[in-house]
Amino acid sequence: MTTQTLEALLYFLLGLGLLGAWTYEYLKRRRTNGPESFWPGTSSAPWQASLLIAAVMILITIAETAVEHRFGVTSQQSKIAPTFLLAMLGASVIEEAVFRGFTAPSYFGGRKLLALILVGSLVFSAIHGFDLQSTQGRISAIFSFLTSIWLYLARFNPLNPDRSLIPCFTGHAVRNLAVFGIKWAQGFINWN
Repeated sequence: MTTQTLEALLYFLLGLGLLGAWTYEYLKRRRTNGPESFWPGTSSAPWQASLLIAAVMILITIAETAVEHRFGVTSQQSKIAPTFLLAMLGASVIEEAVFRGFTAPSYFGGRKLLALILVGSLVFSAIHGFDLQSTQGRISAIFSFLTSIWLYLARFNPLNPDRSLIPCFTGHAVRNLAVFGIKWAQGFINWN
């Protein structure tokens, strides 16, 4: 087992463990009608909220691919191992718990919420480490920023009145699966 595979597996297991703990509190709240405890966003959300964010994430991925093609930078993408999908799925849980969960109090509104969304999305884009000196890196950073804004809107919108993290988890997982699928279709998955 390579170091890269081990890291991807560990990241996936960390995300799975976090999701398990979050789900435990979610189910406990449903049984007892109790208040939110440690984990943020442990409430239900209408299925339409998850469907909407999933559709938006697919559209963002298609738009990013089209922009990369338009600027002729598709070939500059990095190749990834198939096991990297595990890390991507783990990230979809961990990043949502941090960005749309712990650092995004459900009571925020107005200017505070707008500032949170903009600053949080800048930080979200920055932590992904894109090379802003290259066209490919700038495109990826811009679409990471847009993805983050929509993931905040998945939690803070009228379709999700209890501000559940379920649509955020769904949207981020769909985005990462779509990115992996595009990379696969374009030949950027290293199957060796």
